[in-house]
Amino acid sequence: MSAVHGVVILADQRWEAPIIQAIQSRADALAIVRRCADLAEVIAAARAGVADLAVIDGADPDLTAEAVASLQSVGMSVVALAPHADRARLRSLGVASVAAPASPEQVVNSLIAATRARRPIPATASAPPPPPMPTDPGTVLAVWGTSGAPGRTTLAAGIATALAKVGPSLLIDADIANPTIAHLLGLPVHASGLSILARTASRGPLTPEDVAGASVRRADNLAVVTGLVTPHRWREVSRTSIEAIVGAARLCARYSVIDIAATSLEKATRGVNRDDVALGVLERADRLVIVARGDIVGINRLSFLARWWSEQGRDIPVDVIVNRVSSDAIGARPVAALQAAIGAFMPGRIFHTVNEDPGVARAALRAQALGEKGTRCQATDALEAIVAQWVPTL
Repeated sequence: MSAVHGVVILADQRWEAPIIQAIQSRADALAIVRRCADLAEVIAAARAGVADLAVIDGADPDLTAEAVASLQSVGMSVVALAPHADRARLRSLGVASVAAPASPEQVVNSLIAATRARRPIPATASAPPPPPMPTDPGTVLAVWGTSGAPGRTTLAAGIATALAKVGPSLLIDADIANPTIAHLLGLPVHASGLSILARTASRGPLTPEDVAGASVRRADNLAVVTGLVTPHRWREVSRTSIEAIVGAARLCARYSVIDIAATSLEKATRGVNRDDVALGVLERADRLVIVARGDIVGINRLSFLARWWSEQGRDIPVDVIVNRVSSDAIGARPVAALQAAIGAFMPGRIFHTVNEDPGVARAALRAQALGEKGTRCQATDALEAIVAQWVPTL
């Protein structure tokens, strides 16, 4: 008996129902497993292994050669819906075939043909199975900080990389103002793992398997949930959904590192606002890492943030990392200067420092996180030493 192939569909509402009916009529070979809202959801289904065929609107602006190649790399064939005039353009993108959207029978025939033409993709050593889910809830670290690009995302990626050497780790880009982890690490930017999880959470309980399916495997012990495709889509992620994501992440990995945006530090207001995601993570996190830039402006901004945080009344461990420290920016004795300045508004606070280091820029140019192979520098050493101090208490 021949295998039944899972099909996902991303189509205009005018054509969707007739195509689904036609596919269901071939239950011996095809099965609709998901109706997708956008291409990111198609990619998530492919990565999760729930489908190996996709019917996609050929007019979708996100349907690029890179997107098709990404789907093919995990064994999914694409049938594009488009008129004959668009056939050449779409075939050049690498789709398996092009079918007329008004002809459901042609769509089904194209799907059947794609199953017969598929070449099996051999397993390779570069795609190891994901590590087993932890039996106990893991620790969630929120990496937050001041405005003004203190290097929060760079440190979040480095922290996750260091923790992955200890146990299964997850890095989540929940910075809805400036989502950059995918760019920093050279990951595909046309699919948002965060959006996928937010949509899934809006439909029902979120599971660790959902998180695994929406993440990209970076290393044997490290997975990454990429952020929004563009900041203007920030409304896709609500406070309720991000809190569900944090809960599922805690069951998915021993350590979850969540990069969140700087907030306005204003009192909460009714209605939806851009701070909701960061506030949701801060509410659910087990540990807070605050990143500030090591200069006069950065420390001044840290004072405002520290005052706001003290007013929230949350009793969780807080670590402060002053990043990009240099004598040029803070004086001949930078650590002593920082102790005096920070002590004025955070008395007795022990903080960590990471010095200004050109090795950080070199790692970013190579799309690598601090701590990955070939990124050894003073900043890497400092960050790994900081994380090593945390591990016994995580």
